[in-house]
Amino acid sequence: MWASGFVALEFLLDDWGAVSLNALRLAVSALVLFLWWMLREGWGSLSGVPWSRALSVGAIGWGLGSLMLFLGQRLSDPVTTTIVVAMMPLAGAAIEIAFDKRQLSANVSFGILLALYGGYLATGVSIRDTEIGVGILLCLAAIFLFAWATRATTRQLDELSPTGQTTVTMMGGALFSCALYFGFLVSGSDEARGSVVTVDVLLPFLIYLIPSSGIAQLLWIFGAGRLGIMIASFHMNAAPFYVMLILVTLSHGDLEARRALGAGIVIVGVILAQLKIGGGPSGKLKKSVHQRM
Repeated sequence: MWASGFVALEFLLDDWGAVSLNALRLAVSALVLFLWWMLREGWGSLSGVPWSRALSVGAIGWGLGSLMLFLGQRLSDPVTTTIVVAMMPLAGAAIEIAFDKRQLSANVSFGILLALYGGYLATGVSIRDTEIGVGILLCLAAIFLFAWATRATTRQLDELSPTGQTTVTMMGGALFSCALYFGFLVSGSDEARGSVVTVDVLLPFLIYLIPSSGIAQLLWIFGAGRLGIMIASFHMNAAPFYVMLILVTLSHGDLEARRALGAGIVIVGVILAQLKIGGGPSGKLKKSVHQRM
């Protein structure tokens, strides 16, 4: 679902600014998630929400993080952004080591290396084409914010269900992004432009707003809460392969052996990192089994 957003975005960027699209995406996703949350758990669930903490995590992680990724790509190039995002497992491991005092076993360390290499292959780009500068630093900061926000959502808001966790942090990201949008709009920036949604782009528009954002985020938080941010982040590195499969299905691309191989290596890395070797992996990352989506 998350990968489908990259494909849908290609149909929208000619008529929409990146800032306006991002603000609309987070706002609609937050609204849909809120309605789903109320339908499942009722209005009484709002009373136990630590609003200041939850909105802050969402604003910093999803709002500021997406802005830094956007600025990083603007100051570098899409190739650099793609390769940096493929370093998400490294960010996830660093967050768990720093905050959870996790000790990496040999199989986990090798799994991280496989996920990094597989993710690099899956991007289909070459590191020789990257530009080193301020842009890459902003992209690196963005993925560490995403990793931090995922951990903060699943560990610091554990009094909420995964649906509640996802919703309230998405609301924080939406508030930040909407405020940013109005700032760009007042300044007359082209990145705040909008467009009429025609029949030709209706389906990509809906996919970009809901499945690739709100629903994908709910599944991400639910999965990361059970697996931990490090293992969950491995799976992100297969996203370029999923993008390729979607494009092939739509007859807009070709099946590339390098990307398929990369995705396969990522999967091997995921499995290896979760093997219980020599007493099992260190770091207790299990969530209480009574949590429900």
